[in-house]
Amino acid sequence: MPDKNRKIFIGLTLFISLLIAGLIITKSVVKNKLEKNLTSLPEHISLMYENVDINLLSGDINLKKPLLTIKGQTTKEINAQVDMQSLAVKGFSYWDYFFNSTLSIDNVEFNAPKVTHYYNKLTDTDKGSQSILSKLNQTINIKNIAVNKGQLKVYNVENDSIISEVNKIDFLMTNFSKDTSTKSSALFNFETSSLIIKDIKHQVGEYENLYVDNLSIDNNEVVLSNLKLKTKYSKKELSKIIEVERDYFDLEIPKIEIKNQKLDFSNTKLIGVECNSITINNPTFNIYRDKLVADDLVEKDLYSKMLRDLNFKLNIDLITVLNGTIGYQEKVKAQHVAGKLDFTAFNAKLTKISNTYLDTDKTKIDINCNFMDNTPLKVEWSFNVNNVNDDFVFKADLGNLNADSLNEFMKPNLNLKLEGDLIKTYFTIDGNSTTSKIDLETKYNKFDVIILKENGQEKNKLLSGLVNLLVSKNSNNKPDHFRKSNTKKVTRDKTKSVFNFVWKNTQAGLLSAMAGDGKKDN
Repeated sequence: MPDKNRKIFIGLTLFISLLIAGLIITKSVVKNKLEKNLTSLPEHISLMYENVDINLLSGDINLKKPLLTIKGQTTKEINAQVDMQSLAVKGFSYWDYFFNSTLSIDNVEFNAPKVTHYYNKLTDTDKGSQSILSKLNQTINIKNIAVNKGQLKVYNVENDSIISEVNKIDFLMTNFSKDTSTKSSALFNFETSSLIIKDIKHQVGEYENLYVDNLSIDNNEVVLSNLKLKTKYSKKELSKIIEVERDYFDLEIPKIEIKNQKLDFSNTKLIGVECNSITINNPTFNIYRDKLVADDLVEKDLYSKMLRDLNFKLNIDLITVLNGTIGYQEKVKAQHVAGKLDFTAFNAKLTKISNTYLDTDKTKIDINCNFMDNTPLKVEWSFNVNNVNDDFVFKADLGNLNADSLNEFMKPNLNLKLEGDLIKTYFTIDGNSTTSKIDLETKYNKFDVIILKENGQEKNKLLSGLVNLLVSKNSNNKPDHFRKSNTKKVTRDKTKSVFNFVWKNTQAGLLSAMAGDGKKDN
């Protein structure tokens, strides 16, 4: 080989050898520095892994089978663990990392993470989250963050039960950034995000479970498919274990759509929820209450106060319920079946469900449905959240109702039977958290109240006769065929719900119209 070629060959060999040696040394330095950073996490956080692969040329880092463990700073017990097949970091910029103290990354992929959280009410998770984030003193820029085929389980440390369980989580976020040079209250910023969660099961308190087949979230919309809220126990079992009355729930909603949602946080604390609209499609809601269980004497707030007292800002422009079905059963007498009320073809629009509007704005609820199968019912309900007296107006327009259709509820619960027709009934309740008055007009025909004996079958002729002496059988003795209530005041039982208050008003109005002179004072 000529001397010139030999020199070139030796030079190239030496260059390649130095390059390889440099890459090996650099990889070793990077690996050591990376491992040092991974082991210098806060003392309540540890990260273990089988191996780390580094590709210097592409800037790829792959942690094989990492296990992240977070302990509660108060309890020192394990608060959460994340076990993954791999954690892949792609397109890592060494220049930014070493010289600009910035984490610049193309892609971060969490592959098949299994997240296990041990809920302990003694653990200050909010403080722990803020502590983790406060120790990230570097600016972070990541083009894409992906979670593939994740799973989640949340255990209750107190009784070792499963609070929440999710079988599949897929997540993608783009242009994630955290800038330490600004004093923004936001923990981080991002451009777009999408989340798909399948097979959700969650304990809602001690008595109910929530199920969702599919939940998808992106920047503009949230869609829930096949949501179910069900009491964990049978009706009989629930009555045995509760000390005071509590509703048995069976709710199924095929689809819920939420448009243009926005959540506001201060650090990790939720401080605001808003969206343009929520659409609830074809809900079926069955409720059962055992009145043989002791009454719950805790005072119940009206909806205006509930909204006003929320510990976060709520702003929902519109909630729409389409083609719902509601069934309510109430068991009053042990020897009788529960009485039942039905609402079908239930459609509702709720506007300005908010605690952020001005004093002049009102929350309005408009309902159109069929009561007891074929009686049209329209409701207009309004209140001002800012009104501390909780003033409200509740208007109803009830179409032709055959009294016999109420007997499924009246006979087992009140031991009475109704006959006749309520041809048309209007009423307006003007009330507050304490009292109300009702203006009611009703047109009816051949109306009879039949008091039953204790067996719930035979007529108590004496009591029935006495009651019907007070009740006018027809309204057509009035010039306009309507009898009017002359109710002065109805007092609310604050241990009962707002619907009990509406029922008390309706009952008082009907009694006044039928048993009075059918006139209203001027």
